[in-house]
Amino acid sequence: MVVYQRRGGNDPQLSPWLAHRNHLHPAVHRAQDAIAQDPARSWSVDELAAQAHVSARHLTRLFAEHAGISVVGYQQRLRVARARELLAERQLSVERVAELAGFASARDFRRVWQRHEGGTPSTLRAAGGRGSTLADRQPS
Repeated sequence: MVVYQRRGGNDPQLSPWLAHRNHLHPAVHRAQDAIAQDPARSWSVDELAAQAHVSARHLTRLFAEHAGISVVGYQQRLRVARARELLAERQLSVERVAELAGFASARDFRRVWQRHEGGTPSTLRAAGGRGSTLADRQPS
């Protein structure tokens, strides 16, 4: 018998695609959906606010209050998740992965990667995509 356990609000979210979505605010969900559909796109807060049908200033406040992260921080996490998937394809250079994931440059990609994952993208690739993340190493 398989019994699915419902995750509580304080339990860690393992998927970056689902993280910060444990709220019920429809405007924030609309903005998150837009980012998730195309994380590589250079979304401005004004464009996301138009998708969410609120002002840019209000969206920024709503994101912080309901998602617990900034709009840019959320987009960066999804870009890092996409880059993680792309790094598994060994034929792609780190520069190409950065470009496909939506980063302005490989340098920017490495800086954001270091902040969210720790180490370098090359370290993950050398480990065959099985490297631990910064989140894995932090106590719950």
